Amino acid sequence: MTDSNRPPDATQVGRPFDRSRDALILEVTLDLLAERAYDRVTLDDVAARTGKAKTTLYRRWATKDDLVLAAIHSIGLPPEIEQLPDLGSLRSDLLAVVDSPWLGGPDRRLALFSGLTSAARASERIAGAVRAEVTEPYGEIYRRLLTRAIDRGEISAEMAARVPIVADVIPAMSTHYLTAADRPAQRDFFVAVIDDVVLAALQVGRG
Repeated sequence: MTDSNRPPDATQVGRPFDRSRDALILEVTLDLLAERAYDRVTLDDVAARTGKAKTTLYRRWATKDDLVLAAIHSIGLPPEIEQLPDLGSLRSDLLAVVDSPWLGGPDRRLALFSGLTSAARASERIAGAVRAEVTEPYGEIYRRLLTRAIDRGEISAEMAARVPIVADVIPAMSTHYLTAADRPAQRDFFVAVIDDVVLAALQVGRG
């Protein structure tokens, strides 16, 4: 039996599931995804770290995909969706998104995104959740930052037509790197993408 299959007795009626430790279970699932590829994350691992029986986890989440989807939903959206960085220059604001403390800071967040990328390759349901809750929100953040930079005069209004494409460059390059290298990118990679691709394409200095 694999983690993605419901065990034979999972549909049996029992006492109500104790949801008081859901947050811990989902956090442990995210920790495991930050440590290893999706195919190496098991319900046994989650059970061992949380002190829950695997059969108990199956009563709450019928498959490993269901558990990972719940973990993805639990993280919410990047906080920059609600409040854009405002550090005085487009470059500083873009780097602030890269350096955000969200999900434990850039190192842990990028490691988690690496695990989620491997999960997305294995499951279309997870791929859709990652697009909706990670990739697309980041594209929206970058679009809003670039549009604000046009309003401030940092980017020429003539470059406005490039914004929708350029805004997707950072998340797209991150996904490409994770897929090709099978490991999270380092900060220097994102600095290079910002300086040598995004700002260069929009003819913005590095000041």
